[in-house]
Amino acid sequence: MFIFHTARQRDLGEGYAIIAAVMTKRQLGFILVAIGGLIIVGVLAVNVIGAREAGFGPFQKIGLALGVAISVMAIPLIRLGNKPA
Repeated sequence: MFIFHTARQRDLGEGYAIIAAVMTKRQLGFILVAIGGLIIVGVLAVNVIGAREAGFGPFQKIGLALGVAISVMAIPLIRLGNKPA
């Protein structure tokens, strides 16, 4: 949040103007999709690095489900457009 005032506002005794950077719902949706994708890639990378023959463990399944859920829930935010979040 940025607070500033112009010389005219100062001379007239007007209050400060507050300008806040607003995140849109579309931006929030893209950020959440990226986070979900990173979770999915991370879980898959752990499986490849660990090279376990037992397959996915319960925490890896939870991680995949969480990554997919975050990504799926973010899709409607992308479609809502440039409204403030």
